[in-house]
Amino acid sequence: MFETLEPPEQIVPRRWLLLMYGIYLLAGLVFLTLGLWRHGVSQPFRLAIHTAMFLLSLTWLATSVRSTSQTTNRQFRVRNMIMILLLMAHDLAQM
Repeated sequence: MFETLEPPEQIVPRRWLLLMYGIYLLAGLVFLTLGLWRHGVSQPFRLAIHTAMFLLSLTWLATSVRSTSQTTNRQFRVRNMIMILLLMAHDLAQM
């Protein structure tokens, strides 16, 4: 009955979800492994950032594989922004 001027939600193709979350998963795993190898647990802030990056990407990847519902463009952008903020916090921790 009532129509809005907003465009309909666009759906992100599953292959892009798997690609991006897989890249974030590998980056988080590499950062976590190298961080533990170089510094051990002496830098807990970095360790928390690496762990959060790895676990979030693992959770999102597993959810996107198992889920029958499709991810909207907005959800995908929010998740990418979270990962970018974690990467920025990683750079901040190096200072």
